[in-house]
Amino acid sequence: MSKEKIIQAAIEVFSENGYHRASMDEIAARAQVAKGTLYYNFPGKSQLFKTVVKQGFEDIMQRTEADLNSSLPMKEKIERTIRHHLDLFLESRHFSHIVFNEISNGIEQDVLDELKELKRNYLSFLASMIEEGQCEENLCRAVDPNLAAASIVGTLESTCNYYLNHQDRYSREDLERFAFTMITQGLFIALE
Repeated sequence: MSKEKIIQAAIEVFSENGYHRASMDEIAARAQVAKGTLYYNFPGKSQLFKTVVKQGFEDIMQRTEADLNSSLPMKEKIERTIRHHLDLFLESRHFSHIVFNEISNGIEQDVLDELKELKRNYLSFLASMIEEGQCEENLCRAVDPNLAAASIVGTLESTCNYYLNHQDRYSREDLERFAFTMITQGLFIALE
């Protein structure tokens, strides 16, 4: 229970102060745990930061994988993949701020390397979904699956970042429809 409180407090503190100005003391205070408890669970700030980002991406991968391994039609799989990605960034403004602004802001190289590997794994995961659409269902255009996966993630992250700064202009439903149209019209042959 205290580990989850620490992670939630860390998300808020990293988001509000940035990685470098965030302090373990402030995270412990926000989580209402003793500093010893904080350091027992996370030996340093970089490890805590890595855990925060890793947990967010692992969550989206697990939710997406469950949908992709189901017997849903490809159109529904794509819609759910988009929705899970948007959920990750829109349900936690603090997490979004970390990913969009802090992920490469002077983080220790070993932690940055691990986070890059996590993102590579996520892109490979999406690329395999695209290959499935190309091979089994003949729905995807003949494109490089890895480039397509990177384009999807880039589109979703950029769209979320823009949306978070212009929420008065769009509804969440508008955002989902837009992302689905952008991704499927450019990548998929026919899903209707």
